[in-house]
Order: sequence, then structure tokens, then C-alpha cells
Amino acid sequence: MQRRALPILAALAAAIAIAQPAAASLHSVAAAVPLPSDRLHFGLSNLDGTWMKNSGVPWRYRFQYLSAGVNTGKGWETWQDLSLPPGQFAVDYMASSTTLSAIPVFTYYELLQSTPSSGANENDRDFNNLNNAGTMNAYYANFKLLMQKAGGFGGQVVVHVEPDFWGYMQQRSGGGSASAVTAMVKSSGFGEASAFGDNLVGFASELKFLRDTYAPNALLAMHASMWSSGIDIASNTDPSVNAPGEADKTAAFLNSAGAGGWDAIFNDVDDHNAAWWELASCGTPPCVNQYYTHWWDPANVKFPNFSRYLSWVAELHTQTARPQVVWQVPMGNQYFLTMNNTNGHYQDNVAPYFIGHASQLFSAGLVAVLFGAGNQYQTNYDDT
Repeated sequence: MQRRALPILAALAAAIAIAQPAAASLHSVAAAVPLPSDRLHFGLSNLDGTWMKNSGVPWRYRFQYLSAGVNTGKGWETWQDLSLPPGQFAVDYMASSTTLSAIPVFTYYELLQSTPSSGANENDRDFNNLNNAGTMNAYYANFKLLMQKAGGFGGQVVVHVEPDFWGYMQQRSGGGSASAVTAMVKSSGFGEASAFGDNLVGFASELKFLRDTYAPNALLAMHASMWSSGIDIASNTDPSVNAPGEADKTAAFLNSAGAGGWDAIFNDVDDHNAAWWELASCGTPPCVNQYYTHWWDPANVKFPNFSRYLSWVAELHTQTARPQVVWQVPMGNQYFLTMNNTNGHYQDNVAPYFIGHASQLFSAGLVAVLFGAGNQYQTNYDDT
């Protein structure tokens, strides 16, 4: 860890200075233990736990993508020595998280990267895979494997299912219910899916059924995207945008899919640092116009800003009655000379604001902030 990272880590440690609650028993949990909700907790996207331990920050969560497709031969179930059983990677990650007193979080991001994944954009590719019987048969089998591994672990673990996907399906529903979105569930031919209808409600119900059957200790989370209603709360500069009204639309869709039977709602603010969007997302920077920006106003006067985001979260929390988690928060800042807006060092102001306003986030219904780089070239926690 470089010394220049110490001030922001000290600020983070101060933000969560209240004594860490004791970790739940990892081998005696018969049913899911709810997410800690005594205060705002923090987590990190992390593969090697050494940095987390050496940082001195009492991290409560540690998250990892499970991806690469369910029928490609390259998915998470193959990410260990091939002499070991399929899925051992997840088993080891859960166990190593325990040694850090961190709750493991898996972001299950498989549908888009599974074959055949045909279509002109991610929305089409997700939908076409969702309606491919062979793909979905493999998908349910893969999710069942994860649930079996989580059940064998026995401790508190969170499975965050398919970020972006729910937002795409909301847009595809045209403002209607999740039942209007077709999906291969009972028609996938997967033996344990025969009781559920061929739509998005059936899809969500099948995943919950597999969780309930094989890993009652696991928590399931849907994902709310800030753009899913058709207006992007995260980047729109229009001061007339009604953020709670847009949240109502997203909450209604997730509730129609069965969010009330799941355990949490995740959201994300951005998958890139703000300065990356401004300087590297187009051929000729600056890559901005008067209609949108990825910089949020910390004074909460101009738009987009943090107050508008928190009003969106608060309404989502009210309407879903689920704890909220903000995930994959960009780690750029404007404190250190290394933040020179080159690859790996792009600036942002979201992480510092969140750390400095923890009580406001908690009041809005957020119980956790999970930091992580969403794409290549973004600022990372070790600032290398």
C-alpha cells in the first residue's frame, strides 16, 4: 500500500469507527441472516485479501464477479486448478473472506456472456439468451451449483444477480409488469424449473427456489439501475427531473418481478470515473455536452447531484421495503497528485462524498457502500 493512500483510508476508518459487530457463525446458519443494518458499512471489490487486511479499515464486505458465461467452458466454475471440483473458486473465496471478517458478495453476471448472445446491443443479447432454452437450462444448472457451494459454506453470503439486466428488462416491458417479459423457465427443460412460468417473474422465482432449496443461508439481491425508467438520474442535468417519481417506476417493476421475496436491492452510480467520461470516452475530448455530465455537484445546487441520488434511493427503499446497497462505486478522488487523469488514475468525487456523508446515505436506506472499478483503466484501491 502506498503512503499517499493513507489519508483517505483514515477518513474511511473514521466513518466506520463504531465497533464492528461480531461475525455470524459460518457453519451453523440454517437460514439467511439479514444484512447488517445498524449503520452504514463499507466493502471492496477484492481478489487478494492481503491489501484489505493491511489497510487497517474494518471492511464489512468483499465482492467478486462470477462471470464468463454458463456454457462457454470459461465460467467461474472453472477458475480453480482443474484437479479440484468445479466451483471450488467460490468456496475458497467465501472461506478467505471469513478470515477477513468480511461478508462475501458474488456479483453473478453470467447471462450476457453466455452463448449465443446474439443481438445488436446488450439489451437484445440479454433478452435473446433469456429466451433460449438451451442457454437457460445451462444457466439454472450453473446457478444451482453456486447455491450448492454457498449452502455447503453455511455462512452469510450475498448473491447479487445480473446488474444492468433488470433495467434492460424494465425498458423492454414498456412500463408494464415483469410478467410481460418472456423468458425460458419451465420450457428450458431444467428439471427443477417446471413449476414456474415462462416470463421474468418465473425466472426470479426459479432463482429464489434454488436458493431456498440449496442455500437458505444466502441472501439474494436484485439490481436497480438509475437509467431503467428512461431518464438517467446519474447524468441528466435537467433540474425538473422528478427522481422519486422515476424511482417509483423502477420499484414497481422490481416488485412485479418478486423483489419482495428477495433480500436486498443493489444500485450503482457509474461504471467509470467521471474524468474518464470527460477525457477518454470519445475521440476528441472533452466528451461532454449541456444535457448530461458524470460529475455530481457536491454543493447539491447543479444537477446531477448527491441529494437527487439520495432522494431516488430513499424512494426505492420505501417502495421495495428492501435494504439498499450501492455497489461498484468509482474510487477516483481529487486529493492526491497521482490522480492525474491517466489510465488507472482518473478523478471522481463520489467516493469522498459518500465517506464524508455516511449518515445521510444511511438515512436514505443504504446499508452498505461497495467500492470497485467497473471497467479497465479506472482508478483502483491501491492507486498503482
